[in-house]
This record gives sequence, structure tokens and C-alpha cells, in this order.
Amino acid sequence: MPSLDLRSFVARAATLVDSSPPATKQETRNWLVEPFLETLGWSVRADSCLTDHVVDDTPLEYVLTVESVPALFVAVESASESLDGSRANALQSAMAWSGVDRAIYTNGRKYLLLAGSSEVDYCALELTDFDANQSVIERYSRMALGQRLGRHTRAHVARQLAVERPTLGESITDRLADTIDESDPYTDELEAAVDSLLDRLIVAFAGESLETTETTADISIRFSESAGTDDSTSAVTEPDGRAPPNKRADDAARTGDSDDSDVSIADESEYEAEAAAENGEYVARFFNDRGSIGAIGHSTSTGALVEAAEYLFEHGLSGVEVPWSPTELDETVLNADPAHADGSPMGAPAQLSNGLCLETVGDIDDRAARVEALAERAGLRAMLTGDWDEKQ
Repeated sequence: MPSLDLRSFVARAATLVDSSPPATKQETRNWLVEPFLETLGWSVRADSCLTDHVVDDTPLEYVLTVESVPALFVAVESASESLDGSRANALQSAMAWSGVDRAIYTNGRKYLLLAGSSEVDYCALELTDFDANQSVIERYSRMALGQRLGRHTRAHVARQLAVERPTLGESITDRLADTIDESDPYTDELEAAVDSLLDRLIVAFAGESLETTETTADISIRFSESAGTDDSTSAVTEPDGRAPPNKRADDAARTGDSDDSDVSIADESEYEAEAAAENGEYVARFFNDRGSIGAIGHSTSTGALVEAAEYLFEHGLSGVEVPWSPTELDETVLNADPAHADGSPMGAPAQLSNGLCLETVGDIDDRAARVEALAERAGLRAMLTGDWDEKQ
């Protein structure tokens, strides 16, 4: 792969920032961000570049495509503003939902490079770091991503549907409304039905990209200088404060510790044993009133139930009182100990990262019902896809 002319870009950008820094976001885009993207081989004036686009409720200044397949997201702040940890996390969520596995978040002075979708690695660089990290930056070039997207796949279709979802949703809803007399009373119902259809299409085409969880940790934006750094409060950084290249955002794996009771707590080895029997794809995507907020997946229904509970405790389930039994299931699903409300032991308890015990006994339908009940208790809706309809 030909070397990028990063040194020339860095020299020009550094001179500009020192002498006459951009005062607005548009100036930052014109003077710093677009020259950087052009250095990477992208043409920001071509039809292959979508500007000011929204994906999964996340505003993006640029969506760069390769032969109509979305390949790179770019989010921009003004050079006078710091990078925002909450926006970085929203960008991570958009990557997970769409399957687009490369993104750049920058204010023209500092650059957060993200790679992956369900498991996101990130690298925080300043202009002075470019020369030493050219091999990392080259992974975001038009040539590098063009080679990765050389074969059209179902995952590429999922990317296209996710990026074009707002336009598709409006167009399909309008077409449906045109065929119905006095359609105004049914507009909300039509929109909801179209949203559900597009969700199912994206999940169906995403396939393998949703096998792993999207419950990644918050991204910490940290740079080497001590003054004027851009910080959020979560992920671990190196002792000097710099996020190392390829820092994984989901580096904290969940494990459960057994207690002294006669009932053992399910661990990953049990999921692996179950995987030998099931060996499937159990995906649960969660929605609030605005749309999708994330998904989990596992090769076993037990593992998916556990991952769903972990995810939901981070998104609205934290206030549940134990022992907790969904009325429609009439069983103890969560408790502080591996026992039901009447004191009888759980059949197959799994200990969550917050210490609570989750009942996983039963067949696939039982576990699916628990996922849906937990989501409802968190104020969300669950859509189960993959192998949930299979019987054990």
C-alpha cells in the first residue's frame, strides 16, 4: 500500500492551528478535517460521501462509502471545542447497530480512531503523534477499506439499510399512507410497523456481526498533555494518561464467583457445554420509544439470557427489588441468593456482575420469556431473532 502524505498534512494543519485556528465547526471541517480525509484518499465532494447524516439517532458529519457500501463514519467538533465522551459513545453505538466498523471522531487537533463494531478498539492521537502511528492511520484510508469491502456480503446490506434507514422509513410510510384513504389516524401505527420491519431486516442481514454483545464500556478520551485534555470517566488508560493504540473499550469481561451454598453458580464453562448442544445464534435487540438502543448475542440461549440481564441492568433495570418474579411468568427470576422466593433452590442459577442470581433453568422458550420480561421491567421492548424459536 502506498504511504500516505501525512507529514505534509500535519505540517500544514499545525501551522494553521498555531497561526489562525478555525473558529467554527464548518471552518474546522473545511480547513482541517476534509484535507485529512483527502490525505487518506477519500473524496468528500463525490456522491460516495454523505454529509450531515443521521445513523441510529447519532449525527455524523460524513459517511464515506465504497461502491455504495458505508465504510467509515466521521464525527466532528469545532477546533475550539473538546471531544465529548458522550458523543464518542453514541458513535460507538451507531457502529454496533449498523455494522460499520471504522469511525473517526475529531476536532481537527485531536483524533479518536475507532475500529470494530460489537467490540470497539480505539486509539487517541494528536497531530504530533501521526508520524509514529502511520500504520494505524492507514487502516482508515480509502484503499485499505476498499480492499476490506471487496466482496459484497449480507453484512454490507445491513450497513446500507442502517445508514439509509431514515429515508427508507419515510418513503415506505408515505407510500403506505398514499394507498389508504384518510390515513392520518393511522400514521403512528404505520410508522411503528415500518420501524419494526426495518429493524428486523437490519438484524436479519447483520447476522454474524450481532453474535457478540454490544455492552461495551464507555470510551475514555485521554491525551498526553495535562492541560486542556478531553476526558470522560470510564475506561482505563496507561500510567502516562495516554490511551494505548488498539485499546479495547470492552476490556472488562464479566465472571461469576461461586458461593458456599449447595447450589453452584453457572459459569462460562457451562455455557460452553451448552454451546456444544445448541451451537446457535441467539440475538436480542432492545428498543425504547425512539428506536434501537443496542443488542446482545450469544451462541447459547442461557448465555444470551445472562448477557441480556447484564445489559438491562445498565439500561433501566437497576431499580428492581428482589426476589423478583414477573407476574406473567409466576417464577422467581432474580434474587440475592440462588433460591426462589419460597426458599427452594434455583435449578440453574447464574451470578451476574452485580451479585444477583438469575434463574436460567428451562428450555429456550422459558429463557426467551425471561428476556422479554426483564426488558419490559426495564421499560424497553425486546426483539428476539436467530434461533430463539428452536426447541431443545
